[in-house]
Amino acid sequence: MYKYLLLVMFCLGLQCSVSAQQLLKGRVFENKTRVGLTGISIQNLNSKQSTVTDNNGKFSIGAKVNDMLLVKGFAYQNDTVLVTKLNEMEIFLLPQQHMLADVKVTSAEGPSMAFYDPYYHGQTTTYQRDAAGNIKGGLTFRLHYFKKDERKKARREKKDKENQVEQEIDRLFTPKALAQYLPLKGQDMEMYIVLYKPSVNTYISARFIMVDYVNDCYKKFIQLSPQQRLAKADSAASIVD
Repeated sequence: MYKYLLLVMFCLGLQCSVSAQQLLKGRVFENKTRVGLTGISIQNLNSKQSTVTDNNGKFSIGAKVNDMLLVKGFAYQNDTVLVTKLNEMEIFLLPQQHMLADVKVTSAEGPSMAFYDPYYHGQTTTYQRDAAGNIKGGLTFRLHYFKKDERKKARREKKDKENQVEQEIDRLFTPKALAQYLPLKGQDMEMYIVLYKPSVNTYISARFIMVDYVNDCYKKFIQLSPQQRLAKADSAASIVD
C-alpha cells in the first residue's frame, strides 16, 4: 500500500511539473545584422528538451520561468539565456572570432645561442661552430628585413579581412535575405542591391545597423523613377566592372 501511495505521489508531482511548462516561442538573430539564423540548437538545460531554429530563425520549446536555455550553432559563440517570462523572446548571437595559435619556430640545428644585434637592423645573429659543435669564433648574421616582411604580412592580413567582410556582405545582400525587410522583387530588387550594397568601410563602421541602413536606402530607392533606377544601376555596375 505504501509503495502504491509513493507511486501516485510521484506521478502527480511529475504531472504538475509538466503542466507548469508552457510553449516558449522566440527567434535567434545574428547580433550585428539582425538576420534570422537557421539550424541553431536550443536546449532547455532543466528539462533536457531541445529544438532547432527554422529558416527564419524561429523556434518553440517547452519552458517555464527560471529555466535556462543553451543556444549554440556553427560559427557562433554559445550563449545561455535565463527564462524570466514566457513572452516571445529575441536572442542575438555573436560570430566566432577565429584566432591563430602562436607558433614557435626552432632551427633543425638545435639551440643556436642567438641574439639580436642592434647594429644590423635587429637581425638574428648566431655563433659559428665547427663540425663537433664547438664555437670557433665569428658570427653568422641571418639578414632578413623583418620590417618589410611585417608590412607585407599586415597588408595581406588586411586584404584577407576585407575579403571576409565582402563575402559576408554578399551573403546578406541577396534577394532572399533582403526579402525579410523589403517589398521588392525581380528587377527592382536586383537594382536595389546594385545601388545600395554597402562598401567594406561602411559595413564595418561602428554606426552601421543593418535594418536602419536597408530602410534608409529603400526610402531613397522608391523616390527614383524606373528610368532613374535603371540609369543609376547601369552606372554603378559599370564602375564595379
